[in-house]
Amino acid sequence: MDLLVRPARPMDACVPLLFESAKPYYTAYAGSARRALKLLHRAFVQPGHAASYECTQVLATPDDFIVGVLTAFPVRDGDRLSRRFIRLTLTRVPPWGLAGTFKHLYAAGGVAPRPPLDAYYVDALAVHESYRRLGLAQRLLRIAEDDARRAGCRRLALDTGLHNRPARALYDAYGFQEREIRRAPNDRTAKALGGPGFVGYLKDVT
Repeated sequence: MDLLVRPARPMDACVPLLFESAKPYYTAYAGSARRALKLLHRAFVQPGHAASYECTQVLATPDDFIVGVLTAFPVRDGDRLSRRFIRLTLTRVPPWGLAGTFKHLYAAGGVAPRPPLDAYYVDALAVHESYRRLGLAQRLLRIAEDDARRAGCRRLALDTGLHNRPARALYDAYGFQEREIRRAPNDRTAKALGGPGFVGYLKDVT
């Protein structure tokens, strides 16, 4: 398949795939899917945060249709990039939605896996539904491994929802090892989080 791998550009139509990569969590953060998409559209074109075009690579057709996205960065940069994302988007949440957003952030802070500092973190990985089962997710993961080496990182880290069986099967088949399982302690936390918990994965970069 004739697909181009390249860095994302601000005008690229990446947001729908970025949203799909973490739909329940973005929805819980923003209060609705519609609001989450709006926040992501505003944020994606801005530099210096965890959902920016700067941290994203794409698989595109010759006519620039985006069929896959990969957002990744060294774990050592993760806190800074995440804080910047929150600063950019929090002001766009309406006042009546802020309580839910803060509940989500508190829940995520307690449940989300903590990847090791020497790892390269895959924050988003998604393939357009019309291009799935063609090995493109694996191709994106290989790109992440190459980027990890260039960044001087020894391991690749990612996490996914406990309930996301297709993603878990992909990561198992690719050679990732489960590092930790983090479960929401109760239904209230799971609701605020957007799911019952996470599985954290690691893979050595050779």
